[in-house]
Amino acid sequence: MLQEKKYSNEFKYKMILRRANLNYLLVLLLIIYAFVINWISANIGLLPIDTFAFFDSGFSILNNKLPLRDFWIFTGLLVDYLQALFFLIFGSSWSSYVLHACFINIIASLSFYFFLIRLNLEKLYSFIYAISFATLCYPVSGTPFAYLHSYIFSLISIFILCIAIQEKRNSFWLSLPIVFFLAFFSMQTPSFYIILIILIFSFYFLIIKKNFIGLKFFLIGGISGLIGMFVFLYITSTPLDNFFYQYFLFPLTIGAGRLTNDPNAYVTLMDQINFQRLFGNFKFIHLFLLPLIFFTIKLFLEKEKSYTKTINIIIISSVIAFLFNQLVTANQIFIFSLIPIIASLLHISLKKLKNSYIYFFIILSLLAFSTIKFHDRYNIERKFLDLEELDKKNAIEAKIIDKKLEYLKWISKYSEPQEEIDLIMKAIETIKEDDREKILITHYQFFSLILNNNINILNRWYLWDNNTHPTETHKYFGFYKKMVNRNLSKNKIKVIYLLGRGMKFEKIKNYFTDSCFKSTKVIEGKFSYHEIINCKI
Repeated sequence: MLQEKKYSNEFKYKMILRRANLNYLLVLLLIIYAFVINWISANIGLLPIDTFAFFDSGFSILNNKLPLRDFWIFTGLLVDYLQALFFLIFGSSWSSYVLHACFINIIASLSFYFFLIRLNLEKLYSFIYAISFATLCYPVSGTPFAYLHSYIFSLISIFILCIAIQEKRNSFWLSLPIVFFLAFFSMQTPSFYIILIILIFSFYFLIIKKNFIGLKFFLIGGISGLIGMFVFLYITSTPLDNFFYQYFLFPLTIGAGRLTNDPNAYVTLMDQINFQRLFGNFKFIHLFLLPLIFFTIKLFLEKEKSYTKTINIIIISSVIAFLFNQLVTANQIFIFSLIPIIASLLHISLKKLKNSYIYFFIILSLLAFSTIKFHDRYNIERKFLDLEELDKKNAIEAKIIDKKLEYLKWISKYSEPQEEIDLIMKAIETIKEDDREKILITHYQFFSLILNNNINILNRWYLWDNNTHPTETHKYFGFYKKMVNRNLSKNKIKVIYLLGRGMKFEKIKNYFTDSCFKSTKVIEGKFSYHEIINCKI
C-alpha cells in the first residue's frame, strides 16, 4: 500500500514537472516569436512622419532637451522616455529603436497568454491565441507608435481588472491604476475610454460589492500614480502650463472638433458613420464579437455561476470603445489583435456551455485565416505605412545613409528610394558643415541622432491643420508661439532648416516674433535654410 502511494506521488510529481516544463517552453517560444515577427516587419519600409516619431525625441532626452518643457509633443510622453532608456542601454541606433517595439510586443503577448492561463484555458490553446496576438499586435507598425503603446497598456489594465474581479486579489487592484496611468501617458486615447470602463466596473465591484480593502489598494495605486506624475514634472522642471496645454487643453480641441463635426476638423465622426467604416473594415472583428455577445447572453440565461460572463461584458465594452476610437482618429487600423482576444473568450464561453468541438474547430480555422490575411497585408505588404502598392524589392539598405540605420530597408510612398536617400544625404552634408546653432523642421526626425548633435526640434510632428500643433487660426496659437520663441532665444538659434515636401517657410515664419530671415533654397520645394538676420538691414 505504501509502495503504491509512493509510485502515485512520483507520478503526480512527474506530471507537474512535465506541465511546468511545457509552460516554460511555450513562454520561451512566444518570447522568441513576438520578437522576431516584429523585428522582420519593422525593417520593411517606412512612413517618415510615423516611423521616426520617437527617434530624435528619445535622443533629445539624453541631451537634456525634454518633451513638454523644450519642444511640443501633445502626446506620447511615456514612449519618448522609454525610447531614451533603450538608447541609453543598447546604444543610439535604429536597432535599439526597433528593440523597443519588440519588447512591448513581448510584454503584450505574455500578458495575454498568462491572462488566458488564469482563465483556465489549456496552455496549448492559450499559446495559439497568444501567437496570433503577437502577429497582429505591434508588427503592424513595427516601430514605437503612441497609439499602440496606449492600446497595449489599456489591454493589460483590462486583463488586470478581470483577474482582480475573478480572483479577488488586492494586489491586482493596487497595480490597476498604475497601469492605466502608463496607458494614458502613452496616448490620451484609446486609454481614456478604457479608463472610464475600468472606473465603472471598479465602482461596482469595490463600492457596491463593499470590497473596501480592495478599494483601499485601488486608491493607493491611483494616488501613487498622481504623486509620480507631479514628481516627474518637478524633477524635469516642466512648467505646469506646458503640461496642461500640451497634454490636455490642445488635444481636447482636436477631439471636440471631431465629435461635434467641426468643418475645420481633419475628420469628423459623421464622416466615419458609413457601412464601409462601421462594418466593412472591421468585419473580422465583428465575425467573432457578435457570437461572443450571443453566447454571453446565453450564459446569463443559463445562470452560469463563474465570472466568465462578467469578463465577457468587460471585454465586449472595451472592444466597442476601441472601435469607436478607431473611427474618431481615422488612422490606419491597428486593432486587429482584438480578434484573438475575442476568439479566446468565445472559446472559453463555449467550454462553459459544453458545446460541440466543431465550434472550436471553426473558431481556430477562422482565427488562422484572419491572422494570415492581416499578417500578409500589414506586416509583409506594410499597409499601415501606405506601402501596400509598392514593390518592396526596390527598397535600399538605409545604412548607406549612416550605419546607425543598419537593418532598415528604405522605401516610402514619398518618392523613389534612391532619390529620397540622395536628398537626405545632401541635407546631412549641408547641416554637418554648419556649426551654428540650428533648428531642423522635417518629418525625417533622426538628424540629431545621426549627427550626434542635438538639433533643437520644435515639434514631434509638423502638420499645418491644427492636428499636431496650434497654427495661426487656433485659440492656443499664442501659447505655442511663445514656446517657440523661448526655444529660439534659449538655444541662440541662428538658422532654421526645412527638409521634405510640404515644408514651406511661409507656413512657419509667423511663429517667430521680431525675427527677420535671409532665405536660401538648396533643392527647390524640398530643402531650404533661413538665416536669422538683423531686421534693420
